[in-house]
Amino acid sequence: MSGRSVNETRFSIRFSETDMAGVFHHSNLFTWFEVGRFALIDELTRGGSLLEIEGDTLFVPVTKTRVSFLGLGRFGDELRLETFLKPQATTKLVFYYRLTQVRDGSPVAIGVTEHVVLRGTNRFLFRWPESTRHRMDSFFAEHPDAVTDGREFDAKL
Repeated sequence: MSGRSVNETRFSIRFSETDMAGVFHHSNLFTWFEVGRFALIDELTRGGSLLEIEGDTLFVPVTKTRVSFLGLGRFGDELRLETFLKPQATTKLVFYYRLTQVRDGSPVAIGVTEHVVLRGTNRFLFRWPESTRHRMDSFFAEHPDAVTDGREFDAKL
């Protein structure tokens, strides 16, 4: 590992992600957020699956999004996406995102996505099984830099 935290993803803006002015198109943020979200889930599960419990596949649809654009990103710029998870008492998942320029740390955007957890039978999963809850609590304790209460973001969104 190159000294990056578990919730950090870096990438360069591709030409296909830009508009005629060479600035990234706003619709790409949600794709980038998804990349960060699944990278964090992979770290959280360490090879297991948060998206399968007791042999039942889980679906985690997005129910709410918010984004604030704070700067620009142009073709070729390297960006740093930090993804944070807000611990919840229920199975609702709330992810926060901070996108900055690698070269100088200047802000590009912040955002949040909220998700509900459904079992394969389209029923809500109201409580995590004990083994999953324990795994999540251990992850939060080991990686406090990947956890947020959301206040820092909510004030700017």
